[in-house]
Amino acid sequence: MNITYQLTQDEYLQAVNLHHKRGKRVFLFAIYVILATLIVIVGTDFSNTREILTNMIAAFFSISFYMLFVRMLSAYQSKNVYQKSSTLPNEVTLHISGKGIKLDKKSKNASIPWSTFSKWKNDEKFYLLYTNPRQFNVIPLRAISEVQKKELDAYLKKYIPQT
Repeated sequence: MNITYQLTQDEYLQAVNLHHKRGKRVFLFAIYVILATLIVIVGTDFSNTREILTNMIAAFFSISFYMLFVRMLSAYQSKNVYQKSSTLPNEVTLHISGKGIKLDKKSKNASIPWSTFSKWKNDEKFYLLYTNPRQFNVIPLRAISEVQKKELDAYLKKYIPQT
């Protein structure tokens, strides 16, 4: 089976968001909210209504800033990685078989056996095939037919555990 595609910068950003969707971000955000709540509780004189409101507003804005900062930083880093990459913007042809995935990126050929991949995940737009917890290959669903999708699913279920 052969799949040929070219990732856009926007698609790469969406793939990175899928990568982060089920990651440690929710856990880190929960820790941040708990710490902000503890600081407000410990540092508030509950007999002073103005101080209660001030501390609650400060906690709300610090949590909002944290969420916005993480989102913006992720988008900036993704854009930067895409622009500096010598392979991401190029057209890619994947040759998928029982042996693994052979990549044809312009003049570079690389074969990746199925044992190299540690996990995979997908959504309605992409498949992400992980070689380690922070490195993944993106396959956009727009580039494959339904028959190829079923074949790819069969290979993934056979050779890579899904998380």
